[in-house]
Amino acid sequence: MDFRILRRMGHFLAVAEEGHFGRAAARLGLSQPPLTAQIQALEAELGVRLLERTRKGARPTREGEALLPILRRLAEDAKQVEALARELRAGRHAPMALACVTSALFDFLPPLVRALRAAQPDAAIAVQEMDTADAVEALRRGEVDFALARLDRDRPPFKVLPLGEDALVVALPEGHPLLAAAALPLASLAQEPLVLLPRSISPAYFDRQVSACRAAGFEPVAMREVGSAMAQLAFVAAGLGVALVSSGMARLRPPGVAFRALAEPVGSVGVALVWNAERETDGARAAVVLARRVFGVEG
Repeated sequence: MDFRILRRMGHFLAVAEEGHFGRAAARLGLSQPPLTAQIQALEAELGVRLLERTRKGARPTREGEALLPILRRLAEDAKQVEALARELRAGRHAPMALACVTSALFDFLPPLVRALRAAQPDAAIAVQEMDTADAVEALRRGEVDFALARLDRDRPPFKVLPLGEDALVVALPEGHPLLAAAALPLASLAQEPLVLLPRSISPAYFDRQVSACRAAGFEPVAMREVGSAMAQLAFVAAGLGVALVSSGMARLRPPGVAFRALAEPVGSVGVALVWNAERETDGARAAVVLARRVFGVEG
């Protein structure tokens, strides 16, 4: 692979983000003529014009705009490669890769990674934020050793070690009339637009919420679906709906959002350590042992 094209893609991203060749050159530590030459070389390699100059600076062409999302992903992947390479150069070995759902980033990821670091100080650890469905696919392909995800039971070839129970709470925008109550019956949300995670992200988690709503006598009204738990909270803060979220998200205390417990507690699908029994690695085995100890899991 010609790694020069990756460098040139980074140069294009810098100009697209800065909107100006001069500012992009300063950010990259280059002078402007070499930067211009790199962009021209990239355009020649790809066969499309990526940037057009304006009176105020530069902006992507239609073709450049179409390529931007892919190039941003490539840039993030390149950063992960560089970070892992730095750890390996520092003498770390037996690299492990793990996936983590957004809602586990604060309560579950830090203690587990600290334990892994203490047990294997020379191991390089790469973490990727993913939803449950993507994490399972990454495990299937052998791209990660294990995952912190929301699954409720073994689903061969995937093994599941639950790390603790969880419950649903209601996230409401500040000033919402329902905040007058200290705890809410689930049925009180019957007429409220819910901001939901799509079922494709985590079927078990989604099904548990819908089943609870139906048991409370109503079909949830989905105002819109969003891609992550953090996006749910952002939409709630903007007053675009309410949400049922895991209790761990309440500890983040996002501005503009208030939380209420449910009057009749509804269990959620908790965070679990998940690994592929058909591709079990040393890293997965170590994580299972340490997770049992760190989170007090028996068995």
